[in-house]
Formats: sequence, C-alpha cells, structure tokens
Amino acid sequence: MNERQYDLIYNEGSEGYNPYRAKRKKREIEEAIEWGKTREGSKERIYRDLERKDCSIARECGTWNQAEIDDLRAQLRGIEAEEDAEILTAWPLEITKERRVSWNDRVKAGIITPKNMTKAQATQGWTFSNLKKAVKLHNL
Repeated sequence: MNERQYDLIYNEGSEGYNPYRAKRKKREIEEAIEWGKTREGSKERIYRDLERKDCSIARECGTWNQAEIDDLRAQLRGIEAEEDAEILTAWPLEITKERRVSWNDRVKAGIITPKNMTKAQATQGWTFSNLKKAVKLHNL
C-alpha cells in the first residue's frame, strides 16, 4: 500500500493521518538535517540567510542588521577558505597544469563534448569545476 491508496481507503479520499506521509516527512526532515551538517548545506543556509537579511525589504522594514550580515559573510569566507585549502592540497601546481593540458587536448580532439561531459568527469575521477577552481587558485 502507498500514501495515495491509504488516503483513499482509510481517509475517504481526503488527507487525514497517513503513516506513509508521516514517514516520508520524517525522512525529508532527517535528510535536511544531514544536508545542513555538510559544507554545502552550511553554505546554502548562509546564502539563504544573506538573501533574507540583506535585501531591500529588510532595509525598509528596519530588520536589516549590518553586524549579522558581516558575521554571515565571515562564516562564508571561512568555509570557502577551507575549500580552497583542500583544493590546493589535492591539486598541486604540476598536477593542475597536467590536467589542464589533458582536458584541453581532449576537448579539442572532440573526445569531451557537452553531451558526454558528465561521463568523462566520472571516468577521470575529477570534475571540470575542480579544475577551474585549481587554475584560479594557482593564477594560471
């Protein structure tokens, strides 16, 4: 039995208590909590907070607080600095140069196209976005 069938049988087609729906909502909440514990989840939370607190509506309503906004931006810079440090550790200058040349050669040869880019990234073990970040950090 699924959520819809339970509603049709036990709730006469409406939305009363449904153990399937309750279980799904609980799982969604648990996943959201776990996502928030990751670096990406933390960044997403900070971006949303900045969006909410540093906007024209907040300024007009008087809820705009520069100290809170500065604190959120500092947290974001801290997370980004951690990411940069990890990239620089995993991508030394020589490896970055080699991977950049390899990527460009495969793109020029037509081996990597927009259609098969995901597959190419999976087979090589690193992503183009990581390469771009490493190139930027090494000022290449």
